Order: sequence, then C-alpha cells, then structure tokens
Amino acid sequence: MHVYCIYLHDYVDSLMNISGRLLDAFLALAETRRFATAAERCHVSPSAFSQMIRRLEEQVGARLFDRDTRNVFLTPEGEVFARGAQRVSVEMASAMAELKDRSLLNTGRISLAAPPSLCAEWLPGMLAAFRNEHPGIALQLHDVVSDRCLAMISSGMVDFGLNARSGNKQEFEAYLLFNEPLFLICRDTDPLAGKGSVRLRDLRGRDFIHTIRTGSVWQHLQPMLGVAEIHDSGFEVWELGTMAGLIAHGFGISIVAQFALQLCRRQGLAAVPITDRHAVRPIFIIKRRHRSLSPAAQGLWDRLVRDKPKLK
Repeated sequence: MHVYCIYLHDYVDSLMNISGRLLDAFLALAETRRFATAAERCHVSPSAFSQMIRRLEEQVGARLFDRDTRNVFLTPEGEVFARGAQRVSVEMASAMAELKDRSLLNTGRISLAAPPSLCAEWLPGMLAAFRNEHPGIALQLHDVVSDRCLAMISSGMVDFGLNARSGNKQEFEAYLLFNEPLFLICRDTDPLAGKGSVRLRDLRGRDFIHTIRTGSVWQHLQPMLGVAEIHDSGFEVWELGTMAGLIAHGFGISIVAQFALQLCRRQGLAAVPITDRHAVRPIFIIKRRHRSLSPAAQGLWDRLVRDKPKLK
C-alpha cells in the first residue's frame, strides 16, 4: 500500500506539470484506442502524435498504453493516469466555460457601497437596468456613510464604491462622476423658503442641525459653514427623517444634497437651492489602486460612468 501511494503521488505530481496539449492527446487515444483517429482529432500527423505520447510517457515515467497490430490498451498505470487526466480536463473545461460566461456578463457577483441618499432612488434605478440586461449577475449593495465606504473598498469587502471623498491617491483610484447640488431645508413659513435660491451668507446666525460627522455632507460643509457663521443648534442626526422632524418643529435649518431631498420630504418643509459655486457634493467612483475589477464589476462601473446623472 505504501509503495502504491508513492507511485500515485508521483503520477499526480507529473499530471500537474504536463501541458494541456499532451493531456488532450492522451485522452484522445484513451477514448478512440486508435493512433490514426486520435492524431486526426488532435490535428497532427500520426508520427507527430506518436512522439507526443512517447514524450508524455517519459514525463510520467511509466508506460501508459499497450499496443498490438490493431488495438491500443491502457496499462494499469494508464488507468490511474486517466482518472486524473479526466478530472483535470473536466475542471479545465468548467473553468473555461465560467470564464467565458463572466466575460460575456452572463454570471458573476458585484458588491458596491454608496451613500444612503444615492441608494434611495438613482442607484437602484441603475442597478435595475443592469440586472435586466444581466440577470445572472448577483448584486450586493451597502448603503454606508463616507468613512465606512472607503474602509470597505480598502479591505476588499466591496468591488468599488461611490463616495464624496476620494481617499488617498496611494490607496485608491477615484474619478469624479458628478457634482451634486446642495439644498437648504427649512420650514415653508421661513423667510428663506420664498426665495428662488439662497447663498450660504443668508444662513448667518441661524440654528443649524448637523448630520453625522462621519458622513460626507458634514465633512464637505464644515469649511463653508464656518464662513457662513451659523449657530450650532446642538442637534446632530443620522437619519434624514429625524432632521426633517426637527426642522418641522422649529429646531433649526439644515443642508442636504439633491438626491437626499426625497428622504426628508415632509409637509410644512421647503427645499431651496444654494447657488454658491462650491455648494455641491462631489461624487467619486472609487476602487483600490492596482486592483483589476471582475468583468461584471467593470461592466457596472462602465454603465455608471456612461449613464451618470446630469445635474445643474
């Protein structure tokens, strides 16, 4: 038994180092049992085919076929080798078929992260269109704040992400997708609600309700709000519904990006565009630097770049 195991181990090692062309020749001869037929299947001359079988037997260190004037038979060692060769052939064919399906976007898996506001309407619409074209691709979406999005991209938990912060250039590749306008949210009885637009300086001295500090809106707004000299209301909220409730009950005003407007719609509130040149939230599409995307992920990436929203 011990000697047999050593021989089998040697055959497995040999199998791993043999070219696919020689394996194909072996399998053709094992199936047809005729040199001329097997040579024709492999598109080589009979003499070249015989050399291939001889080279294969030299590599494995064993005689794989017995021959007489009419027939070819597998030796006991050939039977052992055939089982391994057939497994390799089946697995290789399966792998090639899967690669072809992936390249054609027939199968695959995509995981991405994005801000909750983008996940409310625009991004689901994009994902639905992509799924309709490629129903065999599994989609996974994480609605996360800015810092968490970058962490998930960095760790490989997601293929890529959409984020208002591009991250450091040594770790991430980021491309500006679009600039999302910012809007003031206030009560509809507020004097600012009647204006067609406002400037940040119009918010001077007003009580301001902040969003969570790890979110992109808070991080992007801080330099601008400092110039505007707003008054901190003492409220910092995660959910935009909470923000809408606080504003509706007179606790202050706030600012949200355009795609977040539908998340804080409420009777008694108004949304007013902010016209300052820098009053936009940049949205980048980001992946890890020097890491290739799968065909499926690249396909979705290309669609998002191609069909990005055109915002004023």
